[in-house]
Amino acid sequence: MRDIVCNCQMVDRKSIDKAIHDKNATTIEEIRRYTGANTGCGKCMPYINSILDAEIPKVVNKETSSASKFKLW
Repeated sequence: MRDIVCNCQMVDRKSIDKAIHDKNATTIEEIRRYTGANTGCGKCMPYINSILDAEIPKVVNKETSSASKFKLW
């Protein structure tokens, strides 16, 4: 069973996560552009914002930990 985030456009959680992690989407506008979510009635905006709030720190931490593996001196 798919976890549908946006019923108007039938966008699931996996698509939102992919936009965040693969395309570095960090705003609702970028989620709209990459997935089409939140382009209908708008009821999904709070859910998408909560996903962004939860996932963006993971992306930032992943990038930071990858960068810290390389010494510049």
